[in-house]
Amino acid sequence: MGNDQPFSVLAFKGEEAISEPFSFDIELVSERASLDLDALLHQPAWLSFSSRHGIHGQIERITRASTGKRLTHYSLTLVPRLAYLAHRTNHRIFQRLTVQQIIGQVLKEHGIFNDAYVFAGFSDYPARDYCVQYGESDLHFIQRLCFEEGFHYYFKHASDSHVLVFGDKQQAFTPLKAPTPYVPGSGMVAQGPAVNDFQMSLHACTNSTFTRDYDFEKAGRTLEAASHSPSTMRPLERYSYPGHFTREQEGKRHSLRALERHQSRHCVVSGKSDQPALLSGHFLTLSEHPTAAHNGQWLLTRVRHEGHQPQVLEEIASAAGEGFQGYRNTFEGTPEIASFRAPRVYEKPRIYGSQTARVTGPAGEEIHCDAYGRVRVKFHWDRSPDTDARSSCWLRVSSSWAGERYGSVTVPRVGMEVLVGFVNGDPDCPIISGCLANSLNPLPLDLPANKTQSVFRSRSTPGGNGYNELRIEDRKDQELIYLHAQRDLEQHIKHDCRLQIDGQREEIVSGNSISVLEADEHRTISADRNVQIKGSDHQQVASSVHTFAGHRVLAQAGQEVHLKAGALVTLDAGANLTLMAGGHHLVINAAGIFCSTPIQLGGVPIPG
Repeated sequence: MGNDQPFSVLAFKGEEAISEPFSFDIELVSERASLDLDALLHQPAWLSFSSRHGIHGQIERITRASTGKRLTHYSLTLVPRLAYLAHRTNHRIFQRLTVQQIIGQVLKEHGIFNDAYVFAGFSDYPARDYCVQYGESDLHFIQRLCFEEGFHYYFKHASDSHVLVFGDKQQAFTPLKAPTPYVPGSGMVAQGPAVNDFQMSLHACTNSTFTRDYDFEKAGRTLEAASHSPSTMRPLERYSYPGHFTREQEGKRHSLRALERHQSRHCVVSGKSDQPALLSGHFLTLSEHPTAAHNGQWLLTRVRHEGHQPQVLEEIASAAGEGFQGYRNTFEGTPEIASFRAPRVYEKPRIYGSQTARVTGPAGEEIHCDAYGRVRVKFHWDRSPDTDARSSCWLRVSSSWAGERYGSVTVPRVGMEVLVGFVNGDPDCPIISGCLANSLNPLPLDLPANKTQSVFRSRSTPGGNGYNELRIEDRKDQELIYLHAQRDLEQHIKHDCRLQIDGQREEIVSGNSISVLEADEHRTISADRNVQIKGSDHQQVASSVHTFAGHRVLAQAGQEVHLKAGALVTLDAGANLTLMAGGHHLVINAAGIFCSTPIQLGGVPIPG
């Protein structure tokens, strides 16, 4: 608040810690009983601990309390601008961005631009292919990302602003300008701000971390990473799975930062002071402590501030000398050499169960997949305008069978509704388990009328209305297996094929029928055979033709019958041989040779 605001601070309490938004509850009094609370809400304010130190933030809450003879009591809560991110939740997807870029985008949406935050001394981090904010507040989302990558943040304050400082190393923290002496509370009087209580605690903690993960694109490799502290005690290993990494360096970084997070609680100091310069994220240099090991730099991880000024109340001025007055704090810290990693504050959201989504792809494409048959989808909760191939990461599609170049493959097509599960409930690891019919994509059967049928029907693409289909009818006495090929049907049988038909067989071929038999053909017909050829019948036999009839062989031609042999033609009749032509006949039988007319020599043969 500006200096023109008619307030006096009566008391305040507040707490601030690394990687947490601070919060200060402040009691004030004013001679004005009707201040405009709406105008004060969300305004920046500076809470001064001393002439040079204090906290800058925004008014998140303000209350008008009791009114006395001349003064009215007010109370407010002072928080950083970052705290406002807790009031907005979202479901959305970030793709191909580093964590720093994601955090910067979220902060920008809240009006926190790059002059109000800084990434101090950062290492290089790869972009995340896919990162989901699922039902989290923007604040919880940022804090979770910081935890996953081992980032921390704190605030630097001035009377007119505060800056959010992100870091991933100890060098990101700021040393206080001057040492603070240790002056015990029961000892001599301090000449200035001092630490009057200082305690050190050592805790047993994990001294080894191990993590493992799986990458389907490196299915033959075991992804592992481990880190160890130079401890002489027995191993206390923390094994985590999955490790959320696919690259070796990434796994080593995650494992090391997990170890640093556990180790940062090994040595913890706490104390009390009236030093107003103490702020979390800053190094306290302690001096004049009788234990030499305590003198040095300590990273302040948490500071609780408290102040009282009862003398501002004229109504109770007589009590001003009683009780605590002024400023004091309590603090916690860790050694300067111990890499600080913030503890987990918010768990990553989990999606236990399935959701549905719509398959997407570039404009004009009906099928969009990669070499693994993965597709992209648009989740129903995703409000982004992306409805094409940028809508999500590639999602693997489960099948009933998947082996080394064998199995089943059905690629969901653009526009289909699919059922999506999540590996280990992780929103960043979606996987498709099936497809669903809906009002836009109805079933290929009329149900419940055809409820006894099972069908697999495809659709010609692109832009086709044809289909291939396998349909099974299980209705009693109407059982049927139906196969429809929109164009070609190919069968390849590498050994035997046996076909048994207990009823009738019908076959219609609109074009040519070509059969090539590379060995013998044996065919048995138990009854009659009727063949109707509406054109010509051509047979070419490389060797012999044998026809055996149990009773009669009849051959009739409308015009001609020609028999030709290169060497010999034999007509053999057991009883009677008759030749008939031109009204005459020649009969040969056991009685002799008979002709209906005398035989004449000469004549001209008719060529066949």
